[in-house]
Amino acid sequence: MAKILYNKQILPAYYQLGIRWENLPTIEPGQFVMLRLTKYIDPLLRRPFGVYKILGQGARGKGQGIEILYKVLGKGTRLMTNLKPDDEVDILGPLGNSFSAHSGKTNVIIVAGGIGIVPFYLLAKRFKKVRLLFGGRSKDDLPGLDDFKKLKIDIEVSTDDGSRGKKGLVTEIIAKQLSGNSLIYACGPQGMLKEVARIADKTGIPCYVSLDKAMACGIGACLGCAIKVKGQGPWVKSQENKSAIRNPQSAIYKMVCKDGPIFDAREIVWEEI
Repeated sequence: MAKILYNKQILPAYYQLGIRWENLPTIEPGQFVMLRLTKYIDPLLRRPFGVYKILGQGARGKGQGIEILYKVLGKGTRLMTNLKPDDEVDILGPLGNSFSAHSGKTNVIIVAGGIGIVPFYLLAKRFKKVRLLFGGRSKDDLPGLDDFKKLKIDIEVSTDDGSRGKKGLVTEIIAKQLSGNSLIYACGPQGMLKEVARIADKTGIPCYVSLDKAMACGIGACLGCAIKVKGQGPWVKSQENKSAIRNPQSAIYKMVCKDGPIFDAREIVWEEI
């Protein structure tokens, strides 16, 4: 059980929720929590939310709570907008894996679409140099942009309607950012991730994606967030573009909550996502 510290609206459909968490465990960039509103019976099940920030983090890295950045989409998130300081919520976590190390790559690129920015604040703070490509439908779909500006990192923004940054899709500005020593981390809408994965595969750039799937348990028990991946056989060279692939005949299923939410983009069978 944890208590609410604040619940601030930052954009028409986006809120930042601060939660006091006694004896906060270590949370790695990309991990998430399952949250349930205790004063409501419906919705009964917890909902997954990525950890956006660690609150009150001192020199030793120990925090006093977390911040969740959420978008109002359905009944559960609409009820969350009513949370007030000292209200209680039920938290399970931290859950899931974290982003793989960059292994000496000097051109680290983060690609985020809308609420897909969530897993990257903690990650971006770990890099001395990183570039953020941030896309949204409009200027009202760029949550957390001011937070990232304070990190003094390179940022390029695009919006579908041109109301902020360049007009167009964020995937349209990736190619010119790539070099032989690049690494991509991505999170956002399914279509965006699929295109990012295609670009990375075509250019032979390592790419890790954080997937967003409906979850009921968060621990791999309900099997509701299964995705098809290309098995665990050895990597082989594709005959088409010489990039590394796994034998598609050895496809298996993994759980986004337990085995992810972060996957090597080459593993995923994108045609069945």
